[in-house]
Amino acid sequence: MPRYCLFGDTVNTASRMESTGLPYRIHISRSTVQTLLSLDEGYMIDVRGQTELKGKGLEETYWLTGKVGFCRPLPTPLSIRPGDPWQDRINQEIRTGFAKARQGLAEPRRSGEAEPGP
Repeated sequence: MPRYCLFGDTVNTASRMESTGLPYRIHISRSTVQTLLSLDEGYMIDVRGQTELKGKGLEETYWLTGKVGFCRPLPTPLSIRPGDPWQDRINQEIRTGFAKARQGLAEPRRSGEAEPGP
């Protein structure tokens, strides 16, 4: 049994944000938006809209969509809304990714061919 259990507004809000979020999205609160914008680091934020957070009621929430100067590719969020049956789509993407990885491992390399890099 842990000696300390942390529960409170921050933990509860994080849990509610996660449970109402969507795949490939970073769901953030107004206080997080204010903190990120105060850093003046070029964070890109879109309004998600009013979201029902259990125990807190309706709150304006946001998506963190990127950062100026961040050049690595990000996964493209699926065009889904809360309540859509997105789990099947995500599971299919995962199965496809594993199949491609297995296929890449199964293909024999020709002599002198370099190992694939990270």
